Amino acid sequence: MPEQIQFRILLVGDPAARPDGLERLLVRGGFQVTEVPYPVSGSQRPPEPGAPDLLIFTVGAREAGLPDAVRDLATAPRFSGAPLIVLVAEGAADAVADALQAGAQDAMASPVHFGELRARIDADLRVRQELLEARDALRARDLLFDIFQEVSAALRGDEIFQTLVRRVGHAFGLTHCSFVLTTPGEDKGRVVAVYENPAIRDLRVELDRYPEIQEAIRTERPVIIHDVHEHPLFDAIRRRWVQQDIEVNVQSAVALPVFVQGRAAGVFFLRTVQGDARLRPQDVTFANTIAQAAARVLENEERRAAIYRRQSNAGVTDVLTGCASLDALDRRLRDEFERARRYSLRFAVVVIDVDRLREINERLGQQAGDRVLAEVGAMMQREIRAPDFVARYGGDEFALILPETDAGGGRQFVERLRQLLARHTFPDLGPDTVPGLSAGVVAFPHSQVLRPEDLFTQVEAALKHAKTGAPDRIGVAGET
Repeated sequence: MPEQIQFRILLVGDPAARPDGLERLLVRGGFQVTEVPYPVSGSQRPPEPGAPDLLIFTVGAREAGLPDAVRDLATAPRFSGAPLIVLVAEGAADAVADALQAGAQDAMASPVHFGELRARIDADLRVRQELLEARDALRARDLLFDIFQEVSAALRGDEIFQTLVRRVGHAFGLTHCSFVLTTPGEDKGRVVAVYENPAIRDLRVELDRYPEIQEAIRTERPVIIHDVHEHPLFDAIRRRWVQQDIEVNVQSAVALPVFVQGRAAGVFFLRTVQGDARLRPQDVTFANTIAQAAARVLENEERRAAIYRRQSNAGVTDVLTGCASLDALDRRLRDEFERARRYSLRFAVVVIDVDRLREINERLGQQAGDRVLAEVGAMMQREIRAPDFVARYGGDEFALILPETDAGGGRQFVERLRQLLARHTFPDLGPDTVPGLSAGVVAFPHSQVLRPEDLFTQVEAALKHAKTGAPDRIGVAGET
């Protein structure tokens, strides 16, 4: 059942000039009534929330200043163009004409018939609502156009998700907006985009903490919860909040299932906290529209990607290691460079050299060295996040592109890989022999990087420093 709107009416002017029983009529009619004298000073502005939906200005008689007063109220920015009804105690037709010519939507002279006044109030509010809805529809259309212009320029699926959560979160002033990939029956989801934290691109979450997501996936229908502290869907999780002494300031939650090729593949997830503006039904409808339309874009991207992989798979994958080829690395680096520059994002490039591989080849043979190289490549592919990219750079070197990562994050990846190598047993080398790693790291933005090619120059210089002067054999561009 749609929620009943309580319109706000502001009574302005001389209280003595108001028809007897006016306030009682309005309050009994379900209106929220506030009153201020005229002129309205800054300290007498209507209380929050928001501007009034309609003004009623009462004057005692036809005065020389009536047209100016009406124009002031009708055009005041603080009233957001709310319709104005003028009630004149004396002056009859002339005063009514003055008020209408000055910009009032309606004007009535005493004696005021309350039935007629109520009908005029309802008509003026109805027209205002229609105008506001038309304006919102126009704004939504423009926003939708802007969003899909940006989405169509996105290079990968994760960019589409990030664009959606950023634009919707900003448009509605949300505290939280994210995209979670999951399917019916799964107990975990993968967060691939978060409005308030763009660095999150691959975060696993337990879905029992988010009953609205589970319900949306189960029913394949939008789930809208206006108050998570009262709704029965949150009974179990509320008990957990109490048991674990967790303070939760979430107020409302919306989970919109997204369908790819006819199956629920994820959820567009919105939450507000106490104090945030309440999401209106048209806001939820708009968010659902762009989520489903984006799913179509994603489907098309997946089809094109599948066709491209079938046509050119031999040219994009290194046969020995299973990592991407040098040509694929070049294309991906250009894509990431343009994306980072367009949206003011950061990323890191890491080149890793497998030390002493020549010694292994000479001692155990080329095939043993190839197997070691293949195992290192497989370990990197298991270790990287979903948006990361690893390629064979040539010989005994690998290159990685790490979105939303700075130089420190690149260094941490190398150190983590070293720890994995130390625990790994290479059949050709035995339990006590582990290949070492040297690495060069460069982060974008960088003062010396104006083109994608400059990243290779910087990271190769950093790798050279790692081999010759860095105590931990990790060189970082810009560090001495």
